[in-house]
Amino acid sequence: MEPSAGTGQGRRRLLDRLAIGLLVGVVAISVGGVALLTVYFDRLGDAVDGLQREESLPSYAGRPTAVSVDGVSAVNYLLMTTQQNGTLEAVVIAHLSVSRRDLTLIALPSDLLADNGSVRTTLAASFAHDPLLTARAVEGVTGARMDHQLRVDLDGFGQVVDSLGGITLDSESLDGDQLVSYLDDAPNPLERSVRTADLLRAALARASLGVAIADPNRFDKVMNALTPCLTVDADLTSAEIRETMVESRVRANSVVTWPLQSWASAAGAVADPVALDRLRDALASDVFTGPVPTTGIGAATVRPRPATTVPTTASGSSAWSTPSSRTTPTTSPTTSPDASPGVRTSATPSPSGSR
Repeated sequence: MEPSAGTGQGRRRLLDRLAIGLLVGVVAISVGGVALLTVYFDRLGDAVDGLQREESLPSYAGRPTAVSVDGVSAVNYLLMTTQQNGTLEAVVIAHLSVSRRDLTLIALPSDLLADNGSVRTTLAASFAHDPLLTARAVEGVTGARMDHQLRVDLDGFGQVVDSLGGITLDSESLDGDQLVSYLDDAPNPLERSVRTADLLRAALARASLGVAIADPNRFDKVMNALTPCLTVDADLTSAEIRETMVESRVRANSVVTWPLQSWASAAGAVADPVALDRLRDALASDVFTGPVPTTGIGAATVRPRPATTVPTTASGSSAWSTPSSRTTPTTSPTTSPDASPGVRTSATPSPSGSR
């Protein structure tokens, strides 16, 4: 039996679900307190109806099918963040499990090389031609169906952060402008996507505290800030978002970040074959396994920062480029054998967050 909305646990779950509603389909949270949740359905529905919409990814030969168990399918939301000039900055897959209990944010580098159905190029190059090509490329490289596509203007999302009263990353409070600078300062495309995923986790954690939810007027303010910076596909309706909110049992503080390890080449980032196989298996089975950190957003993040490599030097050796780590990993990362002469694969990072 689910706890009532009047209990502390019921309120916690209600806040979790409404926090996800703030991101309009990127994630959807928990199950208790349906009666109170209906207070916000009209507000959320109006906001969704006012979103900018673009064409959904059409069917094509060989397109992956959804992972389904007993008639219920996992849901993959492809989140692409951009700057005002339209450049693709980060790529994150939000995977909502069949059980609706787990949400995993999969960070992909925007310069990842992938076949978009016409040519093998980077995700950013595909996006510059047509965002739907990026969605197809991600489906090809992951072997998983991207059920919905969402685009977020990061400059505009800074206003969402401000309306939430700022967010906390690794015990450090950031306002909207500081957040945009934090993302801009990422040393490489994969790290930028990881930071974007961490931002989403932090925003959800902040919203689930009731900062924007306890006050309906502030809820409206957050939604008004979110609406102009978010574009979704035509199939992501308010009815589907409502249904997902009611079904889901994820908690905002349990969301996990999962970076796809890669190394650099002259043409773009190449996915580590071992890490890619692991990701494809996880998406196909709807089971993400790995070390479970003990802390999450708001405390020190225990995920080791992803390491990447650069093209070989003149001497034939591989030069390492490792983003700075804010904390020491709790587990020893594993390495895979060299994939090609002169290029060393980097340590496979552990997922961050907690289950």
